Amino acid sequence: MSCEWRPDEQGLQQILQLLRESQSPDTATQRTVQQKLEQLNQYPDFNNYLIFVLTKLTSEDEPTRSLSGLILKNNVKAHYQGFPCAVAEFIRRECLTSIGDPSPLIRATIGILITTIASRGELQSWPELLPKLCTLLDSDDYNTCEGAFGALQKICEDSAEILDSEVLERPLNVMIPKFLQFFKHSSPKIRSHAIACVNQFIISRTQALMLHIDPFIENLFALATDEDSDVRKNVCRALVMLLEVRMDRLLPHMHSIIEYMLQRTQDPDDNVSLEACLSVSLCVSVSLSVSLCVSVICVCVSVCAVHATAYPGS
Repeated sequence: MSCEWRPDEQGLQQILQLLRESQSPDTATQRTVQQKLEQLNQYPDFNNYLIFVLTKLTSEDEPTRSLSGLILKNNVKAHYQGFPCAVAEFIRRECLTSIGDPSPLIRATIGILITTIASRGELQSWPELLPKLCTLLDSDDYNTCEGAFGALQKICEDSAEILDSEVLERPLNVMIPKFLQFFKHSSPKIRSHAIACVNQFIISRTQALMLHIDPFIENLFALATDEDSDVRKNVCRALVMLLEVRMDRLLPHMHSIIEYMLQRTQDPDDNVSLEACLSVSLCVSVSLSVSLCVSVICVCVSVCAVHATAYPGS
C-alpha cells in the first residue's frame, strides 16, 4: 500500500452503511454489525478505510466519522502490533495531517487515536510525533493549535513516565518551557490545556519542571482570577500539588494562597469550589494565624453544606 492509497468506492459505501447501522438502538442490529466489523478486520486495509472516513470524508456526519475513529482506536488497542507497516504509517500520517479539523469532536477523536497509538509503546517508533505536535502549537490556525494541545495533554496524562526518561532523550526539556509560553494565550481553552499538561509532572518533581518552577508559579498567580472556570480549576489543582512537593517556593505567598483558595470555595462553578475546599486542609497544616484558621473552617463547612443540599446523593 503506497501513500497514494485510495478507497474502493463500493467497499467504502459498505463500511459507511455498517457505521450508520451500528448507531441503531436495536440490539440485534448492533450485534450483527459488530460481527461484520470483526470479520472486516481480516482485511489489511480495513483500518485505512476507518481513518479515511474519520479524517477525509467531510461530507459524512460527525457522529459517523467519530465512530469510525473510535472503532479504529479499539483495533489499535487490540491489533496494532499486527498492522502492516504501510497501514500503520498511513494512519499516523493522516492523524497529524488532520489534527486541526474544524470539528471539535473530530479533533478530540483524532487526539484519542494518537494517544492510543502512543500508549502502545509507539512513542519510540514514532519519533516525529512530539516535535510535530509542538510545532503545530505555533500555528496561526486556532483549530490546529487546539487539536495539537488536546493530543499533547492526553499523551502527558497517559505517558508521563516515559516522557521524563532517557528513552526519548527527555523531550520535556523542550516541552515544559513550550507549555509555559501558552499560559498567556488569548484562548481560555489553550490556557487550560497548557496548565493541565504541566500539572502532570508536579508530583513526580520532574527535573524539567523543577528548573522552571519559579516562572511556573508566577504564571499560576497571574491566572488565579481567570475568567474561565477550567483554567481556575487547573490553577487550584496545581497549587495543591505544589503545596505537597515545593512548599519552600510557596511559603512566602502562603497567606495570599489561603485567601485565594477561600475565595475560590465561593466560585460559581461547583467543580472549582469543591477543588478549592478540598485543598484548604493542606494549607491549614502550615502554621497560620488563629483567625485565618477559623475563617477556613467556617467557609469549608458552609461550602460542604451547600454541596450536600444541592447534591444529596453525592
